[in-house]
Amino acid sequence: MTRPLIERALDVAEKDAKNGIIPRIVLEAPTGYGKSVAAPLFAKTMIMYGLSYSLIHSLPLRAIVRDLYLCLLMNSLTHNTNLRRECKKNEDVLREVAEALKSVNIGVDQVAYQMGELISSDIEGVKKEPLFNARYVITTLDSLAYNAFRIPITEIFSPRKHYATPRLRIYLSTLYLDEAHTVYEEEGDLEKSVTIFEEILKISITCNIPTVIASATLSDSVERRIVEELEKAKIIKLGREDKIEGNYIYVRDKDFEDFIKTITWRTNFIEERELMSKVRELTESGLRVFVARDTVCSALRTYEDLKKALDLGNEEITLLHSLMTRHDKEEALKKLSSEKTKILVATSVVEAGVDISFDVLITDCGRPASIVQRTGRVCRTPSTCRQAEATIYLVRNEHLNDKVEEFIRGVKESGREISWRLPYDIGNHVSYVRLLNTVKKEVTRSRELVKKLRALTNPLVISSKTIGNILNNLNYALLRTYLAEVLASRAERSQQDQSTLESSIIVTSIERLALLVKKGCVEGLYVASGDKLRKVENLSQLRSKAPADLEKEILKTYFGVLRNLMRDPTQRYRVSRLTYLLREDCYVDGEGVKYGVLCLQGCGS
Repeated sequence: MTRPLIERALDVAEKDAKNGIIPRIVLEAPTGYGKSVAAPLFAKTMIMYGLSYSLIHSLPLRAIVRDLYLCLLMNSLTHNTNLRRECKKNEDVLREVAEALKSVNIGVDQVAYQMGELISSDIEGVKKEPLFNARYVITTLDSLAYNAFRIPITEIFSPRKHYATPRLRIYLSTLYLDEAHTVYEEEGDLEKSVTIFEEILKISITCNIPTVIASATLSDSVERRIVEELEKAKIIKLGREDKIEGNYIYVRDKDFEDFIKTITWRTNFIEERELMSKVRELTESGLRVFVARDTVCSALRTYEDLKKALDLGNEEITLLHSLMTRHDKEEALKKLSSEKTKILVATSVVEAGVDISFDVLITDCGRPASIVQRTGRVCRTPSTCRQAEATIYLVRNEHLNDKVEEFIRGVKESGREISWRLPYDIGNHVSYVRLLNTVKKEVTRSRELVKKLRALTNPLVISSKTIGNILNNLNYALLRTYLAEVLASRAERSQQDQSTLESSIIVTSIERLALLVKKGCVEGLYVASGDKLRKVENLSQLRSKAPADLEKEILKTYFGVLRNLMRDPTQRYRVSRLTYLLREDCYVDGEGVKYGVLCLQGCGS
């Protein structure tokens, strides 16, 4: 059954559509409320009223793309028993999604995904569509940005760029921009990510594209900024009562509020040195624990320490972070559905959108929005909330944000608790939104980047050479730093088995790749042609360079090799990928890149 907030948002969209108004909606709802599940319902409404032919559902993380594509779309449309068992989605939700899509003639052959990696699955009908050639596409924001700015994701390095197809697909779609808060919290180049996101919003306005922005953790300042960019948008959010104030529509969901009120929320600080004993105490009480760390290094160290201290088997504890192969990440996600799994140690890869639930959260405290997203993995539904208690432990360590500590301490000293799921104060509980509002970032847009983006989008036609020149000036990276593929498998084995190559890939940043090269963990740059893997560059001579110079040389070498391959007509259509080969002794199956390789200096999640 559709929740009241989603119902109201759909009613608003339908009313706008009937009146000839292009719907622009900012949908704010707590974690676990069902924002991502609502996207197919918006697709139905927009298509039925002729405002769109399709829907593009954009997400910030590849893990969420995989989860929603397989566990929501494919699961609802195929009735696959393996997906039913692994995903454990509510049958009523799956039925509602299937009915919505089928009512506008979207079947399993018309749903697809797009991101910088493949989904390894034996499920029939799994389909990747880089050019958005489907009626329902779940994609990363990176891929949406490339295609929106006339840089076809499959032809970034090609001398010819057939940008018209994906661009037309965007113009004919409804845009569902999910977990939009992440754009305004980018740990890398915040100015760049905000500029690109807001230029996408301008495209949606100029081209009359129906747009829904969904998030659980928009601070007031970010919300105001989005509303300014998305002209005449309607902001629909939960409130203590049903009311309308200008463009703001507040909806009371009494059932949801009553459920949250039944939860006894407890939020406390613990010292880093207490973490092991606390996890032992909790698991011995039969509770499932999610330990969230801000960096890969912290996650690896915590995983090893817990496994050893608590004498845990591989089925009892799961590790999940970005420097694992596709196969290992997918296996980790499957393990989480097992009742045997007592502990998850993970980084931000499971913060938003992934539908898992634990009894207790122990978390680093670097960013308020991350804390709120992580609390969304605790007590998600009545059926997964044991004893109606949700306990949050905030770890005092080098990651602790002063604003977070000050806010939590103030709430506790006043004799109140934090409700991590209601966006307004109620009774003795203070809303998590107050924590989000403690951090105010002054973000400016890059004028230089705006000029380049508009040079790509404004002309009626643009040459592939001009696109290439602008892309080269941006170091071939729009939203984030250019991502490299690293193969964690022996070359001999990969040559024999193409599926092994696909599942053994790690997608990582140039910064992290440079660290691996520096540590002597990269055997070289290889080109894959069919089922053959051939070494084309030895990178050992780069190890002596300073980090900044090393990153530049890696990019220079990579792009040089790629250009030569693309210019060679005998090679151009035979090359399936360029990948770096990781030495076997630098990777541990099921755990990722070795702790000793990564963690002698700082690294991120």
